[in-house]
Amino acid sequence: MHAALIGTAGAPYYTSSSAAECDSILEMPDGRDYRQNGWLTVTINYNLNFVDRHNLVPGLTVVEGGKLYAKPSDPHSPKVPLRDWDWQSRGDFVRRFADGEKFWNYKFLLITPRNYDAFDFTNLGGTGFRCRPNVICLFRLKSGGSPNHLRINAVRKENDTDFFRSDKTTYDNTDVGNKTLWHELGHALDQLHIQALVGNPTCMIDVHVNDDPCYVTPAGMAPNIMGKGTGLIPQNGKAWRELIAKLTKTADPSWEVSLAVNTPPRTVPIGLFGTDMMPGAW
Repeated sequence: MHAALIGTAGAPYYTSSSAAECDSILEMPDGRDYRQNGWLTVTINYNLNFVDRHNLVPGLTVVEGGKLYAKPSDPHSPKVPLRDWDWQSRGDFVRRFADGEKFWNYKFLLITPRNYDAFDFTNLGGTGFRCRPNVICLFRLKSGGSPNHLRINAVRKENDTDFFRSDKTTYDNTDVGNKTLWHELGHALDQLHIQALVGNPTCMIDVHVNDDPCYVTPAGMAPNIMGKGTGLIPQNGKAWRELIAKLTKTADPSWEVSLAVNTPPRTVPIGLFGTDMMPGAW
């Protein structure tokens, strides 16, 4: 998620220069509207690989007794029998997967630090404000984009009620359009489970990240999407917070993540200070 400035005068743009995890672009307002925040868009380019007897994947598919099964990456979870994809089932999966971006889009706002003035602009509409915009967090899923960030193997269970242990890169046909998809996209956005997000060191260790206690949302919070619920907390904005720090070469903790996405920019009337006497921190 490293990024570099490629901007234009008066409207800085940033884009990803290392696409191992995502593409990103940061856009700032042009000054015409003193109420307008900036936008940081994270895009994950993905490719769906539909796995069945016509498209076997070593390590995932196994044939036993003439029947095709999918083996989850978790060795403690059972394998499940599969059936072939058809055009209708594939089309439905594609559509519902793409809808998954809605869960993560426009859910967080990065509050620009009080001592960071690179985004400041003077309103051009005659209102006489110096403005410090915040940054709205946006999310996009792009099918077939280049470079490919996320390759997903999709299997179709013979019986939809069978349990299959999905992961970030392997889904079954019942995972899309619900919290399983939203949870796995959270992993694609560089999040571990909720206990790790709130600082539990045990749940940050590889051998324990999938332990049941790591899914338990702390008391007082709505069950979290990186646990077994659909709730969000500021820590779920991790990817955007890390990106903005790298883009601006600032300290990660200086950027507050807020769920109040409509928080407007801070403004100071120019007449109080003059254009060259603005406060250093506001």
